[in-house]
Amino acid sequence: MQQAAGFRRLGRSLARLAHTHFPPFLFGLELEPREIPVFAYHDVDADVLRCDLDFLERNGYRTLSIEEYYSAARETGKPSGRRVLLTFDDARRNFWEVAVPILEERGARATVFVPTFWIRGARFSCRPEPPESDAFMTWEQVARCEESYLIDVESHSHRHALVYTSASLVGFASPAALARHDLFDWPLRRRCGRDEAGFPPLGTPIYEAAPLLSAHTRMLEPEAAADACRLAVEAGGREAFFASRDWAARLKKVHDAAVTRTGGATSVARSELGRQVEAEIQEAVAAFERELGRKPRFFAYPWMLGSPESLAALADVGVCAAFGVGLDFRRARSGRAPLPVFARYKCDWIRFLPGLGRRRLQDVLPEKVAAFFRSQHLAH
Repeated sequence: MQQAAGFRRLGRSLARLAHTHFPPFLFGLELEPREIPVFAYHDVDADVLRCDLDFLERNGYRTLSIEEYYSAARETGKPSGRRVLLTFDDARRNFWEVAVPILEERGARATVFVPTFWIRGARFSCRPEPPESDAFMTWEQVARCEESYLIDVESHSHRHALVYTSASLVGFASPAALARHDLFDWPLRRRCGRDEAGFPPLGTPIYEAAPLLSAHTRMLEPEAAADACRLAVEAGGREAFFASRDWAARLKKVHDAAVTRTGGATSVARSELGRQVEAEIQEAVAAFERELGRKPRFFAYPWMLGSPESLAALADVGVCAAFGVGLDFRRARSGRAPLPVFARYKCDWIRFLPGLGRRRLQDVLPEKVAAFFRSQHLAH
């Protein structure tokens, strides 16, 4: 099971790689006259960020606010020099503790995209703290970014959620998997008829998934089977259960027996999925209004550009433009969305831009290939 799931994960990743737009500057060519690259950071390494900003400053690149980028993307006049937009996803503590001091020290503009569910320390509500909230910024820190001249604050959805899209098992929540995969790699799961986010309990079965805002289908896993797997792990000593070589086969046997006895996954109606997508966006907007006193003007999709329904929902709540990732360039340039959409490059492409000290692809290709195989997502 695990080997087959691994091959499916690799196949999906290779398909995404094949659809990714690789900019000419990555291959040593110049920027197009009106091109303004947009780069996305996640966890920030202080030395890497300083080197990136050194490179940009040395080569005359100006960092833009998101409003400046939005205006420049629609301008028709003469290009006004080298410009980039730096964006930071997820609003983790790492952004506040590492990136913000460096950006302030260097006077660099940036945008942080905030997944509102995960932000702790609500200022204007009695909302309980989300799970694993210590990994994220507080609303007070987000507000201080909002008040600064340098850092713009915009939306990164509410829960940054994945949902199950099939009944195909990809594995179980084991100690090794929990240590290896990021918080956002774990799809929403059903507990007592409600969605639950965050790291799952040991033994939880994991199925093929997709981003909620991009999904065309959603499957609800069989809760009885998930409970049976978790109980088996609990009875087997929790972490000690995974010491045996055949733990995955044993859990699959428990899972399959429970499915036979109580039933398998069920499909969510398309209309209900649409309501869940709308609710995800509306929750994010409501949190901005409650904590920051305004609606978000821009939206960065987790993982990839969303479905046509989610793009329409963004337009309905007044979002001006949406951002995706490298594999979204074709959709972004099609002009068929109900609002302007832009795609972003990974931050490690910054120093391939034209200029003194630019990197050469052939010098880092082995490193990039190795990183690709190390970073396969768990379920999608």
